[in-house]
Amino acid sequence: MAFAIVTAFLLMCIFYLLYQRIKRRPGTSKGLQIAVKCAATAMAAAVALTGCLLNATAAHWVLLAGLVACTAADGILCVHFMAGGAVFALGHVLYITAFCLMRRPDRYSAILFLCLAGLAAACFIRFRRHIGHRLPFVCAYAAVLIAMLALASAQAPLYFAGALLFTFSDALLGWLLISGSRQLWLDYLSLGAYYLGQFLLGLAAVVS
Repeated sequence: MAFAIVTAFLLMCIFYLLYQRIKRRPGTSKGLQIAVKCAATAMAAAVALTGCLLNATAAHWVLLAGLVACTAADGILCVHFMAGGAVFALGHVLYITAFCLMRRPDRYSAILFLCLAGLAAACFIRFRRHIGHRLPFVCAYAAVLIAMLALASAQAPLYFAGALLFTFSDALLGWLLISGSRQLWLDYLSLGAYYLGQFLLGLAAVVS
């Protein structure tokens, strides 16, 4: 079991680094980029599937569905940004459902949600001109993302760590898009945090 998990993690890292390389190489087909990008997330889904087969709880199957949705969203995002964002939001809703099936949120989850929602609102007000007509969509996505993180805080540490990395990745990606920054290391950090977060969510289904 440990060998299979380590192998999946190493394959995810290889696909991640390969995607970062080929997306900057002129002439690389869009289809190949999408396949490699999705393959990295699929490794996390494969680990979650192992957890479902071992533990067989409804929450774990819903979590797996969320990982599958995010895998699809990775590819769709390369073709249509808004559609990909919508599928990612569906993935978050599935994560939220899984967390609710595992353990009910506590008052600390509510406090975390309110604090993060206030912080997000302040950022959106500050950068509303840069966001433009996408502001309603961005606000809705942020609300779902923050709710996912807040509910994860009531779960086992691996779930929270995975959700935290996912949220950090999306927040950093949002800042990169708004600021127009093209710093390569920040792009690596954002996508790397995303893949690691997804993998931790999948791994949590095995060990929880």
